[in-house]
Amino acid sequence: MKKFKKVVLPIALSASVIGLAGCSTSGGDTYISSKVGNVTEKEVLENIGSQNVAKSATDVAVRKILLEKYKDKIDSKYIESQYEELVNQSGGKDAFEAILKQQGYTAEKIKEQLKVRTAQAYMLTEFSNITEDKIKEAYEKEKVQYHLAHILISVKSDTAPNGLSDEEAKSKAEDILKKLNEGGDFSTLAKENSTDTSNASNGGDLGWSSKESSSFVKEFSDAAYSLEKGKISGVVKTSFGYHIIKLLDTKELSYEEMKPQLVEKLAQNAVSADTTLYSKALKALFEEYDVKGNTDDVKNYITDMISGSTTTNQ
Repeated sequence: MKKFKKVVLPIALSASVIGLAGCSTSGGDTYISSKVGNVTEKEVLENIGSQNVAKSATDVAVRKILLEKYKDKIDSKYIESQYEELVNQSGGKDAFEAILKQQGYTAEKIKEQLKVRTAQAYMLTEFSNITEDKIKEAYEKEKVQYHLAHILISVKSDTAPNGLSDEEAKSKAEDILKKLNEGGDFSTLAKENSTDTSNASNGGDLGWSSKESSSFVKEFSDAAYSLEKGKISGVVKTSFGYHIIKLLDTKELSYEEMKPQLVEKLAQNAVSADTTLYSKALKALFEEYDVKGNTDDVKNYITDMISGSTTTNQ
C-alpha cells in the first residue's frame, strides 16, 4: 500500500522574529505601549535570543539568494499546483485557510516557501552535477501516469486491530467484487466499505502515480499497472488485506510539466545518499554570493551551518 503524507505546511522563515530587518541597538520601533512602559524592538529581539536571531537572519539570506539565483527556473504553474495540493490535502479551501490563520501564515508566504523548496532542489542537483540528460532519463521512466482507486478490506493485525479475520476479509471483498461486476458504483462501494481511511471518503481515490515512483507493495503494483483504463482487478491480497483496484485514467505528461517534480525527487535522492550534501552546497552558494556575518552570533551560526552542525529552517 501507499503511505500518505499528513498536511505539513512549509515553515515560514523568521516567523518568530518581529521586524528583524530593522534591528538596531538604539531600541528600534515601539511595538506595544502601556502604563508600565513600552515594548521595543530591542527588547523583543533580546527576548527571542541571539542564537534564534542569528538563525533567522541566515535563513532570510539563504531564501533571498535562492530565489534570486534560481528565479528563472521556478515554474509558476508548478508552484500553483503544489499549493492546490496542500489545499486539497488539508480538506479544502476553508479548512486550509483556517490552518493558515491559526499558524499565522498567508497564502503568499506558503507559495514563497514552495518556491524556496524548488530553488533548493535546483541548487542540490546543480551541485551534484545532475545533468539535464539525467533528468530526461528519469522522465522517460515516469512520464506515463496512472490514476488509481481501490477498496481495501483490512485483515486484523497489529497495525489494523479492527480488521477482519483473513477468511472474513476475503469473503467480504469477493462480495463487493460481485456487486461491481453487476454494475455497482466503485466510488460508492469504496465509501461504504473501504477500511483505508485516508481515501475511503474520496471513493478510494489514490491519485496519480507512475510505475517507477509509486510506493505500493509489489502485489498491489503488479495488479494495478496491468489494468486497462476503466477496468477493475480481481481480489488482490497484500499484507494490508484484500484490495479491489480500479484504473480510472492514464495520461502522458510532457517533460516541462514533470521537470520540477523530477528535480525535487533527484535532489532528495542525492541528499539521502550524502547527508552532508546540503551543507556543502550552501557553503558553495555563500562563497559565490560573498555572504558574511556581521555579528559574532551570525558568524558562528553560518560556520556551524556550512559545516553540517546545524540546518536552516527552509
